[in-house]
Amino acid sequence: MDILYDLILPGVATIKSYADSLSSQEAILVSAILATLGWTQSNRLTRKLNRKQHTMSVMLKDENLQKGLTIVRPYVKEGRYPLSGTKEHDCWQTGLRACLNYYEFLCVGILRKDFDEKLVRMTERYTLVTLHQYASNYITHLRELRPQGDKSSDRSQIYMALEKIAKRWEKPWMRFP
Repeated sequence: MDILYDLILPGVATIKSYADSLSSQEAILVSAILATLGWTQSNRLTRKLNRKQHTMSVMLKDENLQKGLTIVRPYVKEGRYPLSGTKEHDCWQTGLRACLNYYEFLCVGILRKDFDEKLVRMTERYTLVTLHQYASNYITHLRELRPQGDKSSDRSQIYMALEKIAKRWEKPWMRFP
C-alpha cells in the first residue's frame, strides 16, 4: 500500500490540477500510465497473498509431520537418540526423517521464494531450529554415509536448505559451541 499513498494519490492530485490544460493525447497517456501502475500494484498484492495462502495450505495438511513429531518429541525433550539396531530406533528414525523431509521441503520453498518466509518463521521457527539442533549429528552421519550401488546418489548435500534456514533463524545465544 506504500506505493498507493506515496506515488499514485499525489500523482492523481497533480494531474487533476492540470487536467484542463492537457490535450487528448496527453490525457490518454496519463490514463494509461495510471492504469498500468494500478494493475502492477494489484498484481504485486495478489502474488503476495497467493504465496501466503499457498504457504498456509502446505503447512496445515501434512499428516506425516504430526506423526513424526509425536514420535520424535520425547527424544528431543530428553536430548537423546535411541540405541541403534532396536525397533525403537527404527520407529524414531522414521519419525525423524518425516520431520526433516517436511522442513527441508519448506526451506527449499523459502529459498526459492515459493513460500512466505515471514509466515513460516512466525509459525515454525522454534520447532525448525530445535529440530535442526537436535538432529545435527544425525544429519552429519547421513552425509558421511557412502552411496550403495549404482542407483544411490551423493548424500553430502542432504538437508542443506534446512541447515541454511535454521542458521539464519537461530539467535546467536541458541547456537551450539
